[in-house]
Amino acid sequence: MSVKVRDTLSGERVEVGGGGKVGLYVCGPTVYNHIHIGNVRAPLFWDVVARYLRSRGYEVTFVQNVTDVEDKIINKSNEEGVSWEEIVGRYTESFHERLELMGVGLPDIEPRATEHIPEMISLIEDLISDGHAYAPDNGDVYYSVESYPEYGRLSRQRAADMRETEKGQTGFKQSPLDFALWKASKPGEPAWDSPWGPGRPGWHIECSAMVEKHLPGGADIHGGGTDLLFPHHENELAQSAGAHPERTFVRAWAHHGMVNFVGDKMSKSLGNILEAKEAVELHGRNAVRMWFLQSHYSQPIDYSGEILEEKRRSFERLLRLYRQVSGSKASSNLSDELAAGLRENVETAMDDDFDTPEAMAAIFDAARRAGREISARPDATGEFASLKKAMEEALSVFGFELSEEIAAEVNGVRIRYEGEPGSEVLSRVSERENARRGKDWSTADRLRDELGAGGWSVEDTPEGPILTRV
Repeated sequence: MSVKVRDTLSGERVEVGGGGKVGLYVCGPTVYNHIHIGNVRAPLFWDVVARYLRSRGYEVTFVQNVTDVEDKIINKSNEEGVSWEEIVGRYTESFHERLELMGVGLPDIEPRATEHIPEMISLIEDLISDGHAYAPDNGDVYYSVESYPEYGRLSRQRAADMRETEKGQTGFKQSPLDFALWKASKPGEPAWDSPWGPGRPGWHIECSAMVEKHLPGGADIHGGGTDLLFPHHENELAQSAGAHPERTFVRAWAHHGMVNFVGDKMSKSLGNILEAKEAVELHGRNAVRMWFLQSHYSQPIDYSGEILEEKRRSFERLLRLYRQVSGSKASSNLSDELAAGLRENVETAMDDDFDTPEAMAAIFDAARRAGREISARPDATGEFASLKKAMEEALSVFGFELSEEIAAEVNGVRIRYEGEPGSEVLSRVSERENARRGKDWSTADRLRDELGAGGWSVEDTPEGPILTRV
């Protein structure tokens, strides 16, 4: 049993979990605003990875941090005239609510920067004593990029080609590439005592300290977006390797691609964002999940309403087949063959760099083959118990909600329904709704009675009728 992850640093596939344990560290949010749909990709994907590894028997420790002190948080608090703690509380709660809305679980450990100030100070002291950091007279502490010759290896850059990633106070940085480990406090900002005076940690140092504390043997996998590759992850690696070169910091770096909105990276600064809650309201969480998982995590992904609508329809087709076989009590030879093949194909795909598109393709392939058999022989719907179970296992690992309503548009009427009403029943519901719109109440009542006689109940809502079994 082994899982391989393509490591950004080496470019090679690295085996993880050889001892049956996997330590996973993922960079979490800076909590100063509601998350948009692009921000969801990392927690959703790594939640799926953790689910999958546990389903295979691995002992997983999933750590995802929350940055709760940073310039954006301070700026937001100043804009609104409230404390930075209020901003942190509000948007941490919002983050958790939106993860729940997406069906994404919380990590095993969710450390906050402000809870790890002593660990960060200790790490900075080690860097200073080993000649990798320096403390000028202004109360800041900077990492000396020149002291670490391998700087740039993760992002595949040469020092001469790098950009300055953060401005320091004039005259205090020895090199434009040096970055802050500790920032001297300014009036009105949160501050903690340190050997260099009151201040707060730089952004990059928190992840190095948290990995050391919560994954003392090192992170088997360190996840994050390609936008964090430089400078954030480059700086993390330099800090940890500089302070404790004898320890393993990360065995495999795994970076997910960005979400693009009409050709541009989705970002708050560009104003082209779709808030996560709105995405679920527009498309449903299963459609959003399908959209993410049918693309490999390492690749960028495009968003449009049309793409998400197609993903919604795609999931509904899959769910329709699942519901056809959901009452199966027996298993035919075909069912057993499809179930075994589905499990094997999902494992093969996921064990090779968490290839969710291939895994999803395996589920659809099994469903298509079962669907062909049912079309040729309708009574076969009761012979797929083993496939039903295998589909439930896979779809559960991928976090899909199997009880979600299906919706269809029939003659301009959007109908939400559960079960399998069939085209004739849906057509009657559509006809009834159009009669209601035309105030033809006698026709609407007659069709309602006919539907009721057939075992169906219709609830009228502003968004369209909802059809349920009586």
